[in-house]
Amino acid sequence: MTRGRRSEKTLKRALDIAENRGTVQQYLHGPGMICNFTIIIPGCMAQVRIKRVAHLRCSLQWLEREAAEELAGLRLIASSGEISRELWICAPHSSFRFLRICDTSLAELDRDGRPLPAKSPVPVPGPARAVAKKVPAAAAQPGADPGTGLPAPRAVTETASPSENPSPGDPGEG
Repeated sequence: MTRGRRSEKTLKRALDIAENRGTVQQYLHGPGMICNFTIIIPGCMAQVRIKRVAHLRCSLQWLEREAAEELAGLRLIASSGEISRELWICAPHSSFRFLRICDTSLAELDRDGRPLPAKSPVPVPGPARAVAKKVPAAAAQPGADPGTGLPAPRAVTETASPSENPSPGDPGEG
């Protein structure tokens, strides 16, 4: 069931975008209508349905629930490499978001009908984490203590007991 009259402004904006992609064939609005228009491109035909939503920034899972009726209607149309079933969503006074209806999922498209990359090219800030910096070997050597200016104590490389180290007065020295 619809919630009010259809927006002629939204349909006009959608038709402008569609005409940039190819030849557009409109359908008369009526009960049981599945598509608003078809875009005919050499080698491909896109069946398009327009849906107004409150917010464009939504997950695909939320959209699957919100537009279940429209998606079910579009899934009645045969799908192949030459036939694209598309749902274009639009928020009031906003731009469009384009989706291709696959058999079991949705795929985002750009204005020209090309699939968007699965991973966004814009880096998404993650949680802050400590990053270990690689220290050059020369800098790893102990230097002067910056607080006192005194040399740092030397690191002991071998551990030896006092009985193993000969003292200067031992008879074993020669």
